[in-house]
Amino acid sequence: MRIALCDDEPQVTEELSSLIEKYAFDRNYEMECDRFTDGEKLLQKGKYDLYFLDFCMDEMNGIELANALKEKFSHAVTICYLTNYDAAAAQIINNGIHADGFLKKPLDRVQLEETLDKFYRLSFFNRFELKQGKRFKTVFAQDVLYVEANDKQVLLHTSKGTEAYNYLLREIEKILPDGLFYRIQRSYLINLHYVDSYDAKSVTLKNGETLPLKAKDFQRAYRSFMFLMNR
Repeated sequence: MRIALCDDEPQVTEELSSLIEKYAFDRNYEMECDRFTDGEKLLQKGKYDLYFLDFCMDEMNGIELANALKEKFSHAVTICYLTNYDAAAAQIINNGIHADGFLKKPLDRVQLEETLDKFYRLSFFNRFELKQGKRFKTVFAQDVLYVEANDKQVLLHTSKGTEAYNYLLREIEKILPDGLFYRIQRSYLINLHYVDSYDAKSVTLKNGETLPLKAKDFQRAYRSFMFLMNR
């Protein structure tokens, strides 16, 4: 797992990196941390699996940086904010700004481990292989916004674009992580992490696309997912 740490106080990213390295060692996970003090430099890099962003930075604050990352990667990013103030979390929530988690400074090891455990529990970083022609391609679950049936193929709509694979939708459904993806009608499997809004007839994703909704128990499934996210 590749993790980006961005805070204009170098000692914060140094401490956070050290705690993550210990967490990874204790659980035998592969984790690599890159540290940044400047949001602009982070934006020049490729996509990371997880971002820890300081809420208050002088040049570009955490929300501005998060919005730029979402625009660059079609909203397929996982973001935790670092903050000194409980009020900052309330401000983010009250303004309808999406956040996957918060870490309060000074950093707490237990809180950090619970946050990392949550992402693993929801299989955000689950990877799987799909055959494409004569080759096998590795796909990361968190990059997939939704899967669309297309005759005898499926179209994977990801943060990098759309790719076709010779699978049936029901075959892909068995491969994708349980609890993270949900079939909203016969032709679409969506990543619940990227739901922005919904009503009785449609679901709108965070990239602005709206898909038809036919499943009667979608609300229950989505609320169960959100419950796990907020644990």
